[in-house]
Amino acid sequence: MTSPIIFAHLIKGIQLYQQNQLEAAKIELLAVLKSEPDSELATRYLTEIAINQGTSLSYIEQLKTCLIQHPNSLDLYQLLAVVYQQNKLLPKAIEYYRKTLNLLLTTKPAPLKPVKPATFDQTKYETTLWQTLVLFRQHNIRSFATSGTLLGLTRDNALLPFDKDIDIGIDWGQMNLAMTLLKQNGWHEHKRSYDLINPRCFMHSNGVILDLCGYGVDQKSQRTISGLWMANIPFAWNRVTTYPTIDLADKNTPFGIAWHPAKPELILQALYGNWQVPDPHFDTVICAKNLAGFSLLTQCFAYSRIYILWRKQKWQKVEKLLAQVRHFQSDDSLFIKLEQALKHQLNPLK
Repeated sequence: MTSPIIFAHLIKGIQLYQQNQLEAAKIELLAVLKSEPDSELATRYLTEIAINQGTSLSYIEQLKTCLIQHPNSLDLYQLLAVVYQQNKLLPKAIEYYRKTLNLLLTTKPAPLKPVKPATFDQTKYETTLWQTLVLFRQHNIRSFATSGTLLGLTRDNALLPFDKDIDIGIDWGQMNLAMTLLKQNGWHEHKRSYDLINPRCFMHSNGVILDLCGYGVDQKSQRTISGLWMANIPFAWNRVTTYPTIDLADKNTPFGIAWHPAKPELILQALYGNWQVPDPHFDTVICAKNLAGFSLLTQCFAYSRIYILWRKQKWQKVEKLLAQVRHFQSDDSLFIKLEQALKHQLNPLK
């Protein structure tokens, strides 16, 4: 039984973590582990801190040891998978994501907690988008609105109201120049770009988040490519998307001249397929129509998202993701079972 002193350290550590005081939280949580080496909560929060700081490799053995004492902990299995992914051990990450999903099949969904609706200041985001594109144009950085940002501007003449960031595409060869320019103009890299070299994630001093997406040309196929890329892994492990050639044209904005895709519909068609029809359950990372295969990194993101959305009971989004996995892995027994379990969640009386 946890002593009152250790319990106080645990509560204080969790509170400090929630306040983003990570170093102070670590001190409290390590005090818990010193007395209770198998504390699941202390292990979980310390691992989360390490993931935030990019130092999670040192927690692999602690997680494995903790799992021996807590073999039915979904959170520990998922965290171990995330740690392996962060440290570029993608085959091991996939192994533990799959273990997590297998355990999920035997776990009853917990009651949902109320979630505060996210606020979206459309004017602030659009202003920041055009100001940034004009800034890039002034420094001859070839740049353009892309992905969900381009979809909203093209289809609805406004940013998508449920978007949490703005998406700007740039020439991959100008990524370092663009990052330096952003840092000189009120931006800082956000959460180490989630351990990716493409896209790079930035936050402005006004709170706007930007995904800076590099586009390059594949030397073999000569096709335009982008995607989610990690450094120091085989390139084939990365999530790669292919596009038609992207030509840019001048666009007048309230803040000056920016570049914009000359034919935005070609980009949108490649990425979304039937982009004219709104689909709030479409997951761009996993369901993109222009994926160049179901790579290891794509699998990591797919399995992780299925787990997170399942826990949140976002069944329609889960359905889309499972269908995409089955498109690439039609005979995978795990995902056949997950589809069957999902049907029960969608139709509990059948």
